[in-house]
Amino acid sequence: MVNFSELILRKFRNIAGSKYEEIMKAYQEFFLTEEELRIPTVTSILLVVDRFSGRIPSEVFDVLSAYPRARVDVFYLVDFSLYALIRETLGEEEAEAFKRNEEALGREILELAERALSELGLEFSTGIMFADKVEFVEIESKTRDLLVISRHFGSESIKTHKVSPIVFRIVQGIEKPVVVY
Repeated sequence: MVNFSELILRKFRNIAGSKYEEIMKAYQEFFLTEEELRIPTVTSILLVVDRFSGRIPSEVFDVLSAYPRARVDVFYLVDFSLYALIRETLGEEEAEAFKRNEEALGREILELAERALSELGLEFSTGIMFADKVEFVEIESKTRDLLVISRHFGSESIKTHKVSPIVFRIVQGIEKPVVVY
């Protein structure tokens, strides 16, 4: 395989002279390496949603259909610390009501996802988890080839930020490919 930088040098060698080499040195962190140019093999996908993510758009399933042999694990996450805070401040009854409402919303979203994934013929599993969202995603993504996450995951969307701070933190913290929708 031809080295990408050699290909560029060959193409522009008579145009910019030594100026091109200066540009290559100054901007080399913006050029993809050969390793980055390779498309990774995806056999397992982690798709996480929460109350802020809402329903999974059909475009996400279109992307997932590009991986016909991949297993998709879909989790609806509820922030355990929020549940604990409600229990401590408002009492057990309110905490259980919160839990029931979250589980109902999670089941609704997961049922729609199950229907879409089964129509695509993909192998999948679903679940509702009460956990620290960031910690859960970071741990679970280590055993998956691809992470799919909503840009609203973890917090209300605001006009000044197109991506929630939690998603930004997750994307910076993992070394796997990520699809942010």
